[in-house]
Amino acid sequence: MRASRLGLQARLLIAVGGLALAAIGLVALAARHETRLEFLRFAALQRREASSRLPDLAPRLARALDRRCCDAGLAGVATELPPGAALLVLDAGGALIAAGGAAAVDGTHVAAHREGDALTLEVSRRSGGRLAQAALVFRQTPTALQLSDGRPAWLYVVPLPAPEGERSEAAFFGALDRRLLLAAAIVGALALMATWLIVRGVTRPVDALQAATRDLASGDLGRRVVPGGSRETVALGVSFNAMAAELQRQETLRRDLVHDVAHELRTPLTDLRCRLEAVMDGLAPDPRQAVRDLHGDVRHLARLVDDLQELAQAEARVLRLELRSVALGEAVEAARRTAGLDGDARIRSAVPAAMVVTADADRVRQILVNLLSNAARHTPADGTIGVETDRAAGLIHVQVRNTGSALSPAEAARIFDRFYRADPARSRDTGGSGLGLAIVKQLVEAQGGRVWASSDAGVVTVGFSLPAAD
Repeated sequence: MRASRLGLQARLLIAVGGLALAAIGLVALAARHETRLEFLRFAALQRREASSRLPDLAPRLARALDRRCCDAGLAGVATELPPGAALLVLDAGGALIAAGGAAAVDGTHVAAHREGDALTLEVSRRSGGRLAQAALVFRQTPTALQLSDGRPAWLYVVPLPAPEGERSEAAFFGALDRRLLLAAAIVGALALMATWLIVRGVTRPVDALQAATRDLASGDLGRRVVPGGSRETVALGVSFNAMAAELQRQETLRRDLVHDVAHELRTPLTDLRCRLEAVMDGLAPDPRQAVRDLHGDVRHLARLVDDLQELAQAEARVLRLELRSVALGEAVEAARRTAGLDGDARIRSAVPAAMVVTADADRVRQILVNLLSNAARHTPADGTIGVETDRAAGLIHVQVRNTGSALSPAEAARIFDRFYRADPARSRDTGGSGLGLAIVKQLVEAQGGRVWASSDAGVVTVGFSLPAAD
């Protein structure tokens, strides 16, 4: 499917803005319709109220016109009529003699017909080039009067809308439409502005994330975004920053690992090459001893490769762990045997049976093997290696203390780094790869614990904590 050429911001603006304008238009039309209906109801009520008062007006007008109709006095009497009322004088035969009020307006023609108490009017009116016609029927008792020549006549006062009323209604409706149109235009503009601001607030973090994603894909692993906008976009920005930080961390680990491995392998490989060249050139005084030395270097390299593989797995969080209850006392004794230290008199260990952690038994033994082996390499024959445990806040802390060595604060802070050696020459002579404590750190953290190291008065303490079993 072809992607839309419009961006997210444009599509949201069109969709939300269109809905807002449609809603405003519907509200304006509904308001116009209801206002017209209410106005027409009000006008009809006004006419009905006015019509109900017209019969009371007829006797007074008849007295004023009695024996004077229909001379010039009719115009003066018609001025007393309310707006929209018509004064009609019919002879005894029902023919229209005179008219006043709304019936006497220019352009208006009224034809009357009386039958009993029913008065039928046919009204035609020309206004603005158009001819409007209507037939009206009124049922009311007329008022008798005498014309100026003595003939009997009948007086009717009926409601008959004047052109001014129609023009005023049209003017009112026109003004109403103009104001509704103006109000709808203003509200529509405000709605579009508010929609743009909302859409901009939604899409701005998305645009920033899109740009940051492109930078990240091009290799800028230090790229970050400032989380903003709604709660969802803030969470998305935080997740992106966390992802970018993890990618940067993994890239740093990869780069540092490659550098460290190259640096660490350079020395034993150079030593191997020199020994092999000496044997090949016949310069080795004892070839058999030279081969034995080469075998030792190969074993060191094999150990280094194994340690690197395990460290890489631990850092990548791909180690398979089988968590269960592990008694630390038994784990310490198993680690002593594995490290070949079960007969070492320097080790002092008395771990209570209640010290049980939730962890992987093999990994706990490996942690203790590395710590005990490291302590044994740095403890003189007359020194001691102590294993102590305590419990606090749902964790069990294990500390391995050895005498006869010391670390500065800077060395203690770096002791868990890959390939770090406080005494490089001594560690290499004793076969250390410089990865033991780094592996300890990764194994402990993979099981939900932490590590630490300190030194005081010729005593070095390396410890770790793991969750206590229930």
